[in-house]
Amino acid sequence: MCQAPVGRIIKINKDKITIECKGELKELKSKLTDVKRGDYVMFSTNIAIEKVEPEEAKVIMGEV
Repeated sequence: MCQAPVGRIIKINKDKITIECKGELKELKSKLTDVKRGDYVMFSTNIAIEKVEPEEAKVIMGEV
């Protein structure tokens, strides 16, 4: 099973968000309404697909 990548939200602009993932900035399309700057999101093909709790994000990113 593959795991979608995770990034931390840097900026929110209507239906687009900018995230930091592995030191790179990426712009994603997003219809998520419950996110704010600093939250983590899982994404696929430049679309944010779900909010991820910080503890889970760190595990996915290999920081724990």
